[in-house]
Amino acid sequence: MIPWPNMLLIGAAGRNVGKTEFACELIRRHAAQHAVIGVKITVIREQGGACPRGGTGCGVCSSLSEPFRLTEEHEGVSDKDTARMRRAGARRVFWLRVHQAALTEGVRALREACADHVPIICESNTARLAITPGVFLVIREAHVAAIKDSCRQVLHLADRQLLFTGTGWDLPPDDFCFAAGRWWPRLEATAIILAGGRSRRMGQDKSLLPFGGQPLLAHIADQLRPHFRHLLVGANDPLRYALAGAPVIADRTPDQGPLMGLASCLAAAPTETAFLTGCDIPTMEMATIRAMLAALPDHDAVIPVTPDGRRHPLFAAYRRTLVPTALNVLAGGLRRMEDLLQRVRVHPFPLPESPWFQNLNTPAEYAAATCHTPPPPELP
Repeated sequence: MIPWPNMLLIGAAGRNVGKTEFACELIRRHAAQHAVIGVKITVIREQGGACPRGGTGCGVCSSLSEPFRLTEEHEGVSDKDTARMRRAGARRVFWLRVHQAALTEGVRALREACADHVPIICESNTARLAITPGVFLVIREAHVAAIKDSCRQVLHLADRQLLFTGTGWDLPPDDFCFAAGRWWPRLEATAIILAGGRSRRMGQDKSLLPFGGQPLLAHIADQLRPHFRHLLVGANDPLRYALAGAPVIADRTPDQGPLMGLASCLAAAPTETAFLTGCDIPTMEMATIRAMLAALPDHDAVIPVTPDGRRHPLFAAYRRTLVPTALNVLAGGLRRMEDLLQRVRVHPFPLPESPWFQNLNTPAEYAAATCHTPPPPELP
């Protein structure tokens, strides 16, 4: 199996389910930011046999004498699927015709022709037997139970099944994002960034320090936004923190610390699950965040634990159902995150020593991460 995380593979249970149009819509959405590559893979099961799509066919596949043939589409005016991908904005488009016995060999040749770390959008069912893509989608027609053989072989491997309604799909193309060199399905969860803390050790508001050419808060928000359906910022000054481009949720009672920020944002979240981070962790490692959310259904919170035994409740996954417990804890005069965690179902999530997981709490830590010293605090 060839791993190919920057490929989104689209299969179909039958014909005329909008597979190519879905691929073209994805290309349109990403072509402005990336050199998107479009791919069509046609697998031929029998030497000299009938058209793999049924009927007499055009003769192109039945005339294939070599194990595979890889061609590049250069025109975009015909009704061919590959030409439609070019018109949609794909920088390059390839068509791989391959006998099934040579599938792995043909896919390897295709892999060599494609650039790394750019989004690839590919149409095929059977290619899933040789490729492990970032995301594998299967499109089915609503109210139609029949599934063609090539799809039945791989249906159990689909990350998502989409229903075609005749005019669109029950999951839109923007439910799938390309970030950090791979494809991801968007999470039905809310990302929460707590900002506006006192930052005593830093001496100034950490969330507004420059990082990567923008304020740290915006840097974190830009990493999370493609992956989550909703993004919230927990802070008490909407104008100051509007730079994240997300709703700013004020604490129900000010000056109660991060536990009040968590409770206030969870209560405002439109989803049942959420990921919470402080504004001082510059790198959002999405595979870890997704794994924490995946472990959440049977718990109230999933809390990372580093090798030194420390729990990190400000980089963790939570369920909205714990809001009443959090408010009761606060009403009792307790403010620590640990005061909440002692009263709910917590799943410890082992977090190995990783260079990406760092808190910027002091000027020295900020300088080490950016090779810059923080600017002097603004005068009151």
